[in-house]
Amino acid sequence: MSRKCSGGWIETYVKRVSSATESPAVYHWWAATTAVAATLKRHIWVDRATYKLYPNLYTVLVGPPAIGKSNALYIAVQVLREAKTVNMLSDRLTMEFVLEKLSKGFPVMAPGAQPGALKLGSESAALLVSSEMSVFITASQFSLMALADLWDSKEGTYGYGTRGKGEWNVDSPCLSLLAGSAQEWLVKSIPADAVGGGFTRRVNFVFANQAERRLARPSLNGFRNHFDLVEDLQKMSLLRGEVKLDKGAQDRFDKYYETSKPGDFDDQATAVYKSSKWANALKVAMCLSASRGDDLIISEADWIRAENMVDKVASDLKYVFRAVGESELTAAGDKILKLLELKGFATKQEILFYCWRDVTAEDLDRILVTFREAGIVGERTSGNKTVYFVIGGKP
Repeated sequence: MSRKCSGGWIETYVKRVSSATESPAVYHWWAATTAVAATLKRHIWVDRATYKLYPNLYTVLVGPPAIGKSNALYIAVQVLREAKTVNMLSDRLTMEFVLEKLSKGFPVMAPGAQPGALKLGSESAALLVSSEMSVFITASQFSLMALADLWDSKEGTYGYGTRGKGEWNVDSPCLSLLAGSAQEWLVKSIPADAVGGGFTRRVNFVFANQAERRLARPSLNGFRNHFDLVEDLQKMSLLRGEVKLDKGAQDRFDKYYETSKPGDFDDQATAVYKSSKWANALKVAMCLSASRGDDLIISEADWIRAENMVDKVASDLKYVFRAVGESELTAAGDKILKLLELKGFATKQEILFYCWRDVTAEDLDRILVTFREAGIVGERTSGNKTVYFVIGGKP
């Protein structure tokens, strides 16, 4: 099937949207890739001998308020709704209701079919959209465990039970997730002992700390006529079969698989994500292949792009979960680092002015000494004042 979006659906989408919004371009890229993943469902896969790896993705856009997380989500969801290629689940549902919906299944319709059209069967594939992930997670203590299990897209029927709500049997689930969250709320909603667990290693936490640009009068006029994006999504939804890697991609994947393991001094979140980053990269590469054409071949270029994007997620996890730790001063230390990253440098008095609710003068001294000895923060004299700055600058 010929495609209308030359250069690939994902790149076409990002080019059109990112120039007209303030949201970081990396948000649009991951939102687009997750939209493709949700469209592909269980229809294509990579054979892993004892199981099939499907392209479903868990993506959480992480950053400060008003950076454009919700806008990036909204635009991707808008296109998906027009294409009618996914079953959408709102975060207004609790995890129990998500399981109930999946257990009942969704009718399979022809791509772009209108209401009342002939149903072709049923499926337990859906995209969960959440503008504030922390709210959804904390609505049920069962959320993290269930989400981690659903990511695997196991074959057959599986029972999911929750206290007081009974059990739901879900037939061959395939769930994708597209969500947003501020760092502070995210680290509060995921318990410290769960940061190094199964949920975290399955999620691509996409971090940005500032908007792409400032637009007093943003406009999506160049995006109004996007029938080509809708039609190409519908064509992608018709793809069926096993995905293969070409020789160049296979060689690179083999090396990447061998190096997908944590370092001795990685934090918990980074360590668990690194152990599964080969799987996330393979899922992304499937989406890139489908975005580009119908050959079901992951090219070397597809793999390089997927590897680079996943590696960036892995390297940024130290910022996403920096406020998680055993010390009672970890959260306060994170706020101090954010202040120094934002301002460039600050005196001790300035730090106390902004962070007096979080730290005492004595605690600040302890934090700064720890940061200096760890090589995280440096100090220098400016006039007759001592100022502190983050070594290496902003993330």
